[in-house]
Amino acid sequence: MNKIDSWMTFLIVCGFLAAISIMDPAYLGDDNNFLEQFVNHNFLSFMGIFVTITLASTANIHIELRRKERKAGEDFLPKTRAAVRKSAFSLILALFLSLIAVVVKPLLPSGDLWSALANSFVLSIIFWSFLVVWDITKLAFKI
Repeated sequence: MNKIDSWMTFLIVCGFLAAISIMDPAYLGDDNNFLEQFVNHNFLSFMGIFVTITLASTANIHIELRRKERKAGEDFLPKTRAAVRKSAFSLILALFLSLIAVVVKPLLPSGDLWSALANSFVLSIIFWSFLVVWDITKLAFKI
């Protein structure tokens, strides 16, 4: 999947989640017992573990890319290293947004629509994180 495909897929999924949240909030709202019990400290734990493991992988990939450059005697992978760095920072941003989502969700007005939109936001964070991991995994197997 290239960059455009990833962005389009992400936007389509976000649009789909928003449409479900607006048309029938019961599916993604707090009527869904799993989402009601997941979008709290459990979600933060999940994202913390997910991001920590993935950041370790991105660090190893970055080190390996630098090792290959040193061995060759020139910096021939600056764009690839920049992409790995960007992926790592996007995961840190996803973790930060997860914290915001968990803190803000109880402060939203009560109602199915608001809880469905908050849960959709959480699901989009998870989907974004999986796209980043997909990209990192593809790179790891190219090295």
